[in-house]
Amino acid sequence: MSEPNAIESDDNDPRLAGLLAWRQQLIASGAVSAQAFKEAHVRMVLRSGRTDAEQIRMMLPDPVGEHADAMALVLAEVPGDGAPVRSGEISFAPEEFAHYTPIGQGGAPAPIALRRGGDGTLELSWPTYEAPFVVYRVVSSEEEAPYSPDRAHMVAATISAETVDEREAAAAVRHYQVWVNAGTTREEALAAQPRMHATGLVVAGVCGMAVRDDFGRVIGQWTVFPGVRTVHVERIPFDESALGGPHYRILAGEENLGGFVDAEAEGGRRYIYRARCEVIVDGVGRLSEATEAEVAVTTLLIPVADLSLTVRASDPVTVDLAWTPPPGGRVAIFRTAVGPRAGAEADEMPERAMEQAGLHPEHRLTHPVSQEVDAHARPRAVITGVPWPHDWSRAYFTPVTLVGGRARLGKTASIVRTAPIRDVALIEYCNKQVLTFGWPDGAAAVIVHLAGKAHDPRTGLSGRSYEITLEDYERYGGMQFTGELPPGGCSLHLAAVAFSAGRRVLGDVTSIIYDGLLRLWYSVQIGRDSAGWPMTAALAVRAEVDVRGSPPFVLVHNPDRIPLSVNDGQPVDVAPVNERGEYVSPPSKEIRYSSITAYGCGELWVGDVRYRTGWIRLFANLGDPKRLRRLALLDPPVSTLRLTGSPI
Repeated sequence: MSEPNAIESDDNDPRLAGLLAWRQQLIASGAVSAQAFKEAHVRMVLRSGRTDAEQIRMMLPDPVGEHADAMALVLAEVPGDGAPVRSGEISFAPEEFAHYTPIGQGGAPAPIALRRGGDGTLELSWPTYEAPFVVYRVVSSEEEAPYSPDRAHMVAATISAETVDEREAAAAVRHYQVWVNAGTTREEALAAQPRMHATGLVVAGVCGMAVRDDFGRVIGQWTVFPGVRTVHVERIPFDESALGGPHYRILAGEENLGGFVDAEAEGGRRYIYRARCEVIVDGVGRLSEATEAEVAVTTLLIPVADLSLTVRASDPVTVDLAWTPPPGGRVAIFRTAVGPRAGAEADEMPERAMEQAGLHPEHRLTHPVSQEVDAHARPRAVITGVPWPHDWSRAYFTPVTLVGGRARLGKTASIVRTAPIRDVALIEYCNKQVLTFGWPDGAAAVIVHLAGKAHDPRTGLSGRSYEITLEDYERYGGMQFTGELPPGGCSLHLAAVAFSAGRRVLGDVTSIIYDGLLRLWYSVQIGRDSAGWPMTAALAVRAEVDVRGSPPFVLVHNPDRIPLSVNDGQPVDVAPVNERGEYVSPPSKEIRYSSITAYGCGELWVGDVRYRTGWIRLFANLGDPKRLRRLALLDPPVSTLRLTGSPI
């Protein structure tokens, strides 16, 4: 196949002058801008051969599309050649091509070679298709690949295996396809079904890239089309600008969709910054061409990042400070009760604006600064003997580097102390304990360690511990324990928890003894005579844990109400029975078990409730109130305590 001719120029089209004059009138009237409506758009419409207003509107940028009707009228008024798409001396009108019918075509399409020309246009080329007569129809669409040449924007119809697209990017991805109509003659080729011959895509780069130095930091700004996942940014020293590559990439963990801030560039050097948009297409990341800008970085205002604080063991209200002096400027230290405004350390600011960050002149330390050398021969600036105000639970120290009226906050260091925990009390309920105390100032939480009753916290705390925040403490009215404290008792050791520079700081320990509580449950089984009247009350007791022996119990009867205490009624005669139900000792007024287990006792005591009506209830008969507070005897269902009869 011979080499096809180049695309014929638009300059000979008699409609060009009229369209350009109409375009200039639109621009002069302010209806559109010259940047939005370029001469290239006029020439593109002419080459397409389209005269229908809707088709023209699809080819124009959004701000210009609303004038498509007027453009169609201008085309109709100026004599032309029928608006064909021309290639060499051969013309192709869009309606000449056979309508595409989706069918399986087989074979993978060839790749389209894409190259950016010196004038910014995109040059497309593809392998030739062998046939007596071939027409290449080049189409495109934004975001998604075209599914039909009839439904896509037609870039060109040509017999040459190359073309140029002068349009600017309109989306993150522009897909290109080359469809061929082939036959032995022109008529046969145009009547044949188009076949997809080649495909390609181009990812749009960033728009409006602007990079500037901002007192030692480099700030880049741009916009990207929707669909861009991230922008790859490279920082390349000017003398290495011919290299580039992934090892120059910075801020790889950021999306950089609107630009970047580079605080790591070396002051006094020139850099080339290159940006490439990344878009995921069919699960694969595709990069755009690089857009680049050059910038010279000024000397950096270096913040202090290693301020250290040491609280003297012999004088816990006195602090020593040390830091590495920056290469330039002077350092001022500010002591405050609260930290500086969040984010203030990220930006340089005028020195006079530091008050807006919460650093006022009266907060600035005036203590003398000495210079020392540490164990690694590194210079250190030191301030000693700085007092810690007694009414502050926290103290924040912020270093500020000052140069020429500009300020840069360094990393704030803080120390914390908590008030002692006071008014500790453990309230015992039937099924839980609640630990209450005065919440210590400066504490983020309170931790409670459990230990044996005789444990001395000065020897260390380990084992089980529980922690509560102020929010939960106020919500629940204290720190609640439901089964965590052993029945035999323990000691609880409380310490306030605060955080300083990410470290946990514990306050002084306050302790309390929990004497313990033994929980007992009893059951009652009423035995009746043949007439249904109560005769006996069999009593069984189980404990929370196995215990040897038992406190004395008394079964109390009250004919009018449930007994309220061991003295609220008359004691019932009781006696132990064996497994055959035989009494093994004379009746008495007290019950004493030899042991009580967690699964129920094998010992059964029986009370004589003949001729009694009303209520019975079991009580522990402990005269010592302290001993009684360590025992909880839980009643069975109330219905089992009532003495009722069913006389016949």
